[in-house]
Amino acid sequence: MKNNLVIVITGASTGIGYSLARELAADGHKVYAGARKTEDIERLSSIECMEGVQLDITCAEQISEAVHHIEEREGHIDVLINNAGVTGWGAVMDRDMDYFRKVMEINYFGHVQMMKAFYPLLRKSVNRPIIINVSSQAGNYAFPYWSAYHSSKWAIEAFSHCLRRELQMYGIRVAIIQPGAIQSQAFIKDQEDYEQYQANQQSDFVKYARPMLEACFHRAPVSKEKSPMLVVRDVKHAIYSKKSKIYYQPGRRLIPDLIAAKLPYRAVDQIMEKLQKS
Repeated sequence: MKNNLVIVITGASTGIGYSLARELAADGHKVYAGARKTEDIERLSSIECMEGVQLDITCAEQISEAVHHIEEREGHIDVLINNAGVTGWGAVMDRDMDYFRKVMEINYFGHVQMMKAFYPLLRKSVNRPIIINVSSQAGNYAFPYWSAYHSSKWAIEAFSHCLRRELQMYGIRVAIIQPGAIQSQAFIKDQEDYEQYQANQQSDFVKYARPMLEACFHRAPVSKEKSPMLVVRDVKHAIYSKKSKIYYQPGRRLIPDLIAAKLPYRAVDQIMEKLQKS
C-alpha cells in the first residue's frame, strides 16, 4: 500500500520529523508537514508532494484551521504522525509548575488534541488508516532529574494503548515508535538553559543532578548516534505492512532501557544513588 496516501506530520521542521516528511513525500504521498515558523513552512512547501502548514500543537485554533484546510483539499487523511516534542529535565523541586505544564502540553495534551481533531478525517480513509505516536525509550523507565520528560512519555504510551483498543473496531491502527539514541537537535536547543541551571547556587539538587544530565548535554560523539532514517524505516513498515507492530524501537538501545527497566526497583534506586554521588 504505497499509492496516494494523505499524511499529516507534526514537528516536521527538523530532525526525525523532517526526515519522515521528506522520505514519505519522496514515495509520492501527499504530506502535510507541520511547523511553527514561517521560514520552515516555506522551506517544507518547496519540496515536491509536500505542503508546509502552520501547526503549533498547543494551539487549538491552528489545529482546527489545519483540519479544515486539509479536509477541503483532500476530504480525508490516511496517516497521522504525532512527532512534535520537547525535552523536560531538572530536579522536581527546581522546576516550577509552568515548566511541567509546558512539557505535558506539548508532549501529551497536544498529541491528544491532534488525534481528536483529525479522527473524523481518519474515519473517511479506505487505506487502512494509522496513527503513529513518536514516543521514546524513556516511556519504559524513570531516571531522576527527568521527571517532566518521563511523565509525558509514560502518559502518551498509556494513552496510545487505550486509544488502540477503542479504535480497532473501526479499522484505525495505532503504533508507537520508541526511538533510542537518534541524531537530534533537542539537547542543542536546551544547552543555554542547562548552563544556567547548573550555575544555580540556591538549589539543593544541582550537584547531584549534574552527573545525570552531563551525559545528554555533553554527549558522546554524534557518530555513536543513529540516523533518523532508522525511524523512517520503521514508520514505513508500520504504514505499509499488513502485519504492522504495536511497538517499534529504532536506534541504539540505551543503557537505562536495557537495565533500569528490567531490574527490581530497589536495585535501580541503589544504582541511581551511586551515580548521583559520583
